[in-house]
Amino acid sequence: MVVSKKPVEMEKLFANTGQSRQIFQLQDRVEELEAEIAQLRATATNAEVRAKLERQIEELTAKLAERGGVHEIEIESIRPDPAQPRTVFPQWLVQSRAKSLREEGQQSPIIVIPQEGWYKLFDGELRWRAAPLAEKRTLQAVYLLKSGLSATEIFDRQLTTSLQSQSLHGLDLANGLIGLLAYKYPEMEERKDEIPSILNAAVQRLKRSGKVQDFEEIRVADAETQQKWLEIAGLSSELEQKILAVILGKQLNPSSVNTNIFPLLKLPADLKQAIQAEGLESSKVKELSKLSAARLNTDEDTALVIRTQATQEAIGDKLSLEQIRSLVQKTLKQYSQNESHSDRQVDRAIKQYQKLQVKQLKDSPRSSLEELRQVMRQKLQEIETLLEKADRA
Repeated sequence: MVVSKKPVEMEKLFANTGQSRQIFQLQDRVEELEAEIAQLRATATNAEVRAKLERQIEELTAKLAERGGVHEIEIESIRPDPAQPRTVFPQWLVQSRAKSLREEGQQSPIIVIPQEGWYKLFDGELRWRAAPLAEKRTLQAVYLLKSGLSATEIFDRQLTTSLQSQSLHGLDLANGLIGLLAYKYPEMEERKDEIPSILNAAVQRLKRSGKVQDFEEIRVADAETQQKWLEIAGLSSELEQKILAVILGKQLNPSSVNTNIFPLLKLPADLKQAIQAEGLESSKVKELSKLSAARLNTDEDTALVIRTQATQEAIGDKLSLEQIRSLVQKTLKQYSQNESHSDRQVDRAIKQYQKLQVKQLKDSPRSSLEELRQVMRQKLQEIETLLEKADRA
């Protein structure tokens, strides 16, 4: 094991290891080479180009170890970065990585930033989480000086790293983009909740002008070209320009982010928990979110029970997206029928009372009329109780 006295400076590590924009975005990628290189998202599908990307990543890893050395550090002295954009680590994925660590060992070092008496993870949280399950007490790591990059730059590169490896869940991406915007532009910190609606307004305006068709081409352009496009796109404010600049800078389509990513921020807490615990895919979660109180014609507590049962079934039975869609439609139909049946009962009751000819009761005994009045008062009180419950719900 090589031990170096001098950590690698981050600005040197990221100085110039690639020749294309894709390579530059990948040059800080060290984590998960053995399992995730095959999943890297390259804009080109050519096998030769993908192989070149993989060679560049392997070269970067070797260069990092050569410059700074590889260290064996205690797992207990490592802490995750609370600002890390990736937060979804489902148990099955952690267990899978633990199996790999047990059987194949650690194939590449994690990256840590030395602190006072401990180390902050820069890259490698999945292996750090899996290590105890693999009965490992230490991990191989390389050091990076914390002064090399600002917190904003570190967060930016971590977000890029996870995007390029396709390891970032849609919910993490949504939170990551919001966080990056707040890092880059502090004035957005107090307006973070407004960012999705601001993006939506901008996208709708660009749709009307036909500019939205430029997204696919402009997202892979260089930063200068993107900025020039933003200046002539017809956006209504500098705030809109900044939001789109960050999204395009990550080679993301703003229209797709608006439709598929930011809506995940509005998911109910139980579905967000399912994402955190099980890594449930965004498309499946969005289907399950249709089981809302409004669509089920019920109260929030009942909707939560119904949605939780459906979620557990989807996870436990490993249902496909199509199977989940079918389950959701079946559930909605069931409760819609229940509501229709109830509506029909009300309609029948109304018609029965409307048919009642009070004048024809004038010759009825007083006792019978008093009994009828008592029954109707009792039913009216029951209806009032139902209305009060509905108001509280």
